[in-house]
Amino acid sequence: MNIDMSAYGVTDLTPEEAAAIAGGWGLFGAIAFGAIGLIGLAAATIGEGIVRSKIQQG
Repeated sequence: MNIDMSAYGVTDLTPEEAAAIAGGWGLFGAIAFGAIGLIGLAAATIGEGIVRSKIQQG
């Protein structure tokens, strides 16, 4: 099913245009995402340790 997107004021992007719009963060974004993930993992591990110690103490 083909939809006439021009009726909505939308045009197709060339691959070059799409890459230019989607890009920008590049390697920095990947590193930042990984760092935030590691911080979240550390926080969850610490939280789990606290909960387990509270359960063992009664």
